[in-house]
Order: sequence, then structure tokens, then C-alpha cells
Amino acid sequence: MDIFVIKPKRTDSTRPKNFQSPAAAAAASVTAAYALAKSEKLEFIETDDSNFEGVRENNPVQDFSIEINAIREENKVLELSVAEVKAENSRVREKIDDINGTYAELSKELYSVQGQLAVERSRCSKLE
Repeated sequence: MDIFVIKPKRTDSTRPKNFQSPAAAAAASVTAAYALAKSEKLEFIETDDSNFEGVRENNPVQDFSIEINAIREENKVLELSVAEVKAENSRVREKIDDINGTYAELSKELYSVQGQLAVERSRCSKLE
């Protein structure tokens, strides 16, 4: 008969119970950071600094459409390649299945011929 005893873990009393795991502490700190960010309003000051050029748009929308079209074409080519490889895999599997079937038939025939050979040897030894 087995008896199982469950012992409670020792708790660290220096940390509050809800922050005892590192994951819980991390989640609490993220929640606190979001709450702090929402409560404070950020002020943006405009400057006339000549060194600050601001954000410039380097890539117009047309460049993205060209890249998207190129990626789509590449995707089509890759999908065709995948389809060809799948078709080739299917053909190879069929060949393997045919070869395995032939092997099984030849194995049966070999056992049959070996049995017949044993019978013929026995018969020959009796005739001698």
C-alpha cells in the first residue's frame, strides 16, 4: 500500500505572495508601466533646431508596390516548385510501392522454390 504525502512549499516572506514567481513580477511591472504611461500626458515641444531634420519618407508607395509584386511573383514560382516536388514525390512513392510488391512476390516464390528443392533432395536421397 502506497501513501503519498503532499508538503506545502516554504514561502518567501520578503516578497508579497502575488510576486513570488518571476513571471508574475514581470507581468505586474508591465501592467504598472502601462498604467503610468496612460496617467501621464506627454508634451511635445517644437524646436527650430537646424540639426534636426525630422522624419523623411524615403520610400514612396510605388516602391512598396513593386517589392510586393516581386515577392508575389517569387511566391508563385516557389509554389510551382513545391507542386513539382510533390508530384515527383508521389511518383517515387508509387515506384517504391511497386518495388515492394515485386519484392514480396519474389520472396514468396523463393520460399516456395526452396521448399520444392528440399522435397527433391529428400526424394533423391531416398533413391540412392
